[in-house]
Amino acid sequence: MAAAELRARSEKEREALLDGERTARAAAEQAQRRLQLLAGASSSLSNSLEEKSVLASIAASIVPDVADLCRIDLIDADGVLERKLTHHRDPARSEAISRWVAKSVSSAATPGTFAWVIATGQTFIANFDKVGEIEGADPGALEFARLVGLRSACVVPLVARGKTIGVMAAIQAESGRRFAADDAALIGEIARRAALALDNVRLFGESQAALSHAQSAGRVKDEFLAMLGHELRNPLAPIVTSLELMARRDGGADAPERRVIERQVRHLSRLVDDLLDVSRIAAGKVELHKQAVDLRDVVEQALELARPAMAGRLAPPAVSVPDEPVWVNGDPVRLAQVVCNLLTNAAKFSDLGGRIDIDLRHGQGEARLVVVDEGVGIPSDLLAQIFERFVQGSQSLHRAKGGLGLGLAIVRNIVDLHDGSVTAESDGPGRGSRFTVVLPEGPAPAASAGGPAAPPAPTPPAARLKRILVVDDNEDAAQAIAVLLQLEGHQVRTAGTARAALALLDEFIPDAGILDIGLPDMDGYELARALRADPRCARIRLIALTGYGRDPDHHLALQAGFDKHLVKPAEPEDVLAALAVNADFAG
Repeated sequence: MAAAELRARSEKEREALLDGERTARAAAEQAQRRLQLLAGASSSLSNSLEEKSVLASIAASIVPDVADLCRIDLIDADGVLERKLTHHRDPARSEAISRWVAKSVSSAATPGTFAWVIATGQTFIANFDKVGEIEGADPGALEFARLVGLRSACVVPLVARGKTIGVMAAIQAESGRRFAADDAALIGEIARRAALALDNVRLFGESQAALSHAQSAGRVKDEFLAMLGHELRNPLAPIVTSLELMARRDGGADAPERRVIERQVRHLSRLVDDLLDVSRIAAGKVELHKQAVDLRDVVEQALELARPAMAGRLAPPAVSVPDEPVWVNGDPVRLAQVVCNLLTNAAKFSDLGGRIDIDLRHGQGEARLVVVDEGVGIPSDLLAQIFERFVQGSQSLHRAKGGLGLGLAIVRNIVDLHDGSVTAESDGPGRGSRFTVVLPEGPAPAASAGGPAAPPAPTPPAARLKRILVVDDNEDAAQAIAVLLQLEGHQVRTAGTARAALALLDEFIPDAGILDIGLPDMDGYELARALRADPRCARIRLIALTGYGRDPDHHLALQAGFDKHLVKPAEPEDVLAALAVNADFAG
C-alpha cells in the first residue's frame, strides 16, 4: 500500500512537472511569436512615409494574428477625429463597418469609445460575456457592438512626442478570442510604434507642404524680381544711349562728368543684377569676369562708389597705395564692390569726424588691403560671425544706420571666389575696427609688360542693315536708340506697341528689329514670332533689348526666333555689333 501510494504521488508530481513544462514552452512560444510580430510590425512601418501604406502595415500587424478587426482615427489640425482605417479580413465586413462609423459620433461619457480615450488618455480593455451587450453604454456604442459582434476590445491612444495624435482599437468578434493583460501590452507596444510611424508621416507631409510653399514663394519672388529688374533697367537704357550720343556730338564737352555718370550707371546695372539673385550672391555663387586688375584702380573706383556714404564727413579717407601697380587676377567690378562695402561699413559706424584709412601693400606673392576706422568697434562675441549673412550689431544702432546685414557677407563671398581671405579685428566697443583683405598677386597684363597694346576689336560692319524697326514702350529708350542708329546712317522707325509695329509693315519693311520684351499688348516673344511668320520679313535680323536678363529669358528669346539677346542698359557698341549679319546669338 505504501509503495502504491508513493508511486501515485510520483506520477502526480511528474504530471505537474510536465504540465509546467508544457505551460512554460507555450509561454515561450507565445513570447517568441509576439517578438516576431513586433519585429515584423517595426520593419513594415519603417518602409514608407506615405499614410496609406503605413495604415495598411498597422492593419496587417493586428489582423488576424492579434484581433479580428482594427480601427484607427487620427486627430486633424483642427482637433477633429478623422476616420482613417477600418480593417477586417472580409472586405465586405470592412466596408459595412466603415459606412457605419463614417456617420457616427461617439460619446466621451462611455468608457472605451474613441472620444473617451482622447479625453482621458487611458487605455481601455474589456471582455464581454454576451455579444453586443455593454452595460451603461450609449446607444451608438451599443449599435456598434451589435454590428461587429463585439466580444473583446482593447482601445489605446496613439501618442507621439508627448502628444495624442489619434486612437487605435483592436476588436475580437467572430473568433471568440478574449484579451488578457499580455495582449494589452502587445497592442500597446504596436500602438506606440504605429504612433511614431504616423507622426513621421505627418511631419514628412508638413515638410513637403512647407517646401511646396517655399517653392511657390520663391517663384513669386523670382517673378517679382524679374519685373523689378526690368523696370529698373528701363530708365538706365536711354541714359547709356544718351551718353553715347553726347560723346559723338561733342566728345570734349563735360567729359569728366560723363565718365562719372557712365561708371555709376554701370555700377547700378551690376547692383540690379545682384538684386535679381541676392541669395546667390550671399551664398557666394557669383559669376566673375576675371582679368589682370591693378588694385590701385580698384581703390580709386571704390572711393568714387562710396562717395555718397562719405558725404558730410569732415575729411575723406586717408589713402596709402604703392607707386607701382598691384596686379591681381580678378573681377574689377566685384573687387571694387568689396572695397566699397568696407568703406561704406566704416562710414556707417563712425562719427563724421572719425578717421578712415585705406592701406594697400604687396609682397611675397600677395596683395594686402586694409580698411581701418575709429568707429563703434565690434564686440568680441560678434567677431567670429561678423561675415555671416544677416548678422548685425546692436539693433538700435544698426536700425538707425540702416542695412540688412548682407554687406560683409558679400565681401567674404567675393574674396573667397578670388582665392583670398578677409578678417576683422577690433579691440572692442568704441575702439574702432580693422578689416584686412588678402589676395594672391597675379601677372601683369601683356601690354604693361612692354609689349604693344592690342588694338580694339573693330565693330562688325552693319552697313547692309539700313532699315531698322525699334519697338519699345519706353519712349525715351526708343528715341535714344533711334537717334544712335540714324547717326550710323540707318533708316529707323519706332513703335510703342507690337500692334503698331506690325501695322508699320505696310509701308516699312525692316532689315532688322530691336524689340523690347515687356510690351503692353503682346510681348516681344510673340512679336518676334509674328515677324518671322510674315513673308515680307523672311530675312529680318531680330535683337531682343530688354530688362529681363535671367537665363530662362535668354532661352525664351532664342526659342522665339531672336538672333541676339541684350540686357538693358546695353552698351551702344554692343547694339551696333548685334545688328551685324554675322553676329551669333549670345546673351
